Amino acid sequence: MTDAFRKYGGYTAFAAAALLLLAWVKMPSDALRSLVLSALSQNKAGMQVHLETAEWAFPVGLALTGLAVVPRDGRGPGVRADTVTARPALLSLMTGRLAFRVQAAAMGGRIDGDIAFRNRFSAGGPVKAELAFDAINAAECPGLAELLGRSVRGRVDGRLRFEGLPERWPEGAGRMDLALANGLISFKAPLFGLQEMIFTKMEGNMDLASGQLKVNRLHVTGDTLRGEFQGTIRLAADLAKSQIALRGDVDLPAAGPERFAVEVGGTVTSPVVTPL
Repeated sequence: MTDAFRKYGGYTAFAAAALLLLAWVKMPSDALRSLVLSALSQNKAGMQVHLETAEWAFPVGLALTGLAVVPRDGRGPGVRADTVTARPALLSLMTGRLAFRVQAAAMGGRIDGDIAFRNRFSAGGPVKAELAFDAINAAECPGLAELLGRSVRGRVDGRLRFEGLPERWPEGAGRMDLALANGLISFKAPLFGLQEMIFTKMEGNMDLASGQLKVNRLHVTGDTLRGEFQGTIRLAADLAKSQIALRGDVDLPAAGPERFAVEVGGTVTSPVVTPL
């Protein structure tokens, strides 16, 4: 009985998936865009989702253009992609769970990876995502300069793993490995006599858990400043007010070989650096 149920239940699931797929293929582009926009907007409190077009991608998948997910209040980082191709994992689809292989041309570079939704028959709720970033232009990341309260330039490469609710991501769990190359970060007030920090590379990794980013390592290499930092960032509902608690060692090549310890406190928008 159990074997028969599994056998014919599998056939039924396959037939249902095939019918849904056929209906999807036949769906007019305007209706498909509305469907995709509605799915992307599920549970995105505080976020605004914009989508220009949605088309069928041969043989099985979606081709999106002009996708943007940004905070409604303009505070905090968002994502903007010129094109996105999403191809479903058919085995997951047959079990009623949505999972996609995603490739995007975004913010001057590329984002590739896998996104799986935990809830059955829904694009809302918790997700599991593994994404790789390549040659992203930091200056094109919507909301980043506003969040930090300063201009940021450079090429971003890295990897991201995340599990949880996207709209409540500080409560989720994950890990991020990032490298910002040939970059510039301006300062609101001079730091060690510098109006801005120009660096060859800033790289590090951090873990997300219990509303906190644990900075395992943050290494800065450049002609004006070099340093190594560790610590935590306690995330706030208003990300600009997130509390920094980092310690590290820095040196200023132009001032000589001496290296000294510093503490970085304050908030993301208004950090305070104190020599120790």
